[in-house]
Amino acid sequence: MPKVGLVLGGGAVRGLAHLGVLRAFERHGIQVDCIVGTSMGGIVGGLYAAGVPADALLDCIKKTPKYRLLDIGIRHRGLIAGNSMNTVVNELLQQHGQHTQKIEDLPIRFKAVSVDLLEGKQFIFEQGDLVTALRATMAFPGLFAPVMHEGKVLVDGGVLNNLPVEEMSREADCLVIAVDVARGHEKKPPRNMLEVVYRSYSLMTAERKHNSLRLADVVIRPEVGHIAAFDFTKWPECVEAGEEAAECIMDELKLQIAYHGQPAQMHV
Repeated sequence: MPKVGLVLGGGAVRGLAHLGVLRAFERHGIQVDCIVGTSMGGIVGGLYAAGVPADALLDCIKKTPKYRLLDIGIRHRGLIAGNSMNTVVNELLQQHGQHTQKIEDLPIRFKAVSVDLLEGKQFIFEQGDLVTALRATMAFPGLFAPVMHEGKVLVDGGVLNNLPVEEMSREADCLVIAVDVARGHEKKPPRNMLEVVYRSYSLMTAERKHNSLRLADVVIRPEVGHIAAFDFTKWPECVEAGEEAAECIMDELKLQIAYHGQPAQMHV
């Protein structure tokens, strides 16, 4: 049996479709061996790799008041400092028996992708503190303050690479499944400052994303393109879309896992 590698990209609230994909995988007994994630995909992937089930992540979203996540961070180079997010993540890990926070000790292998503003390059967390890695990969510039780590200034990995399939494709004997939640280019005007910034980044990384997708054996595309990136009232729709997209290819996916190595490539 090949290893199953899952690549989860960024997409703000649309990234919660990853939870739907994971729910479908759990229901069908598909075990994930390694996860690479960036931005929202990094948060979902990292917590799942630490042993937090998809339904527990959903429960946390439902029950956590939004004000708990909003600590002012103007002095830290962002609207939100992000310390409250660290507290919520720590609580969630402890609730599910994950007392170690070292990435190298997690039940599922995990990589979180961020970007170092000083060097202008990707920085990959493969070991070290999980909470720091999650906080860095979600640090959307201007919204969340960057993370200072080992002399680096780290922000959201989606700034350079919103779907880092190549980080998984280097794994030997691994069926690479990419979940693409980015929307195509739209011609409606952005509604606010965050959408202006987000759409600008999306345009800059679009070509790299398309090139990355060619490296995947399976691509799952939840129908979330109609949902605005920061409309968090629509998170249940995103989860449902992820679940539906995974279910649509489940039979074919099981065959791919059983007969990995054949040249066929699926794109949904």
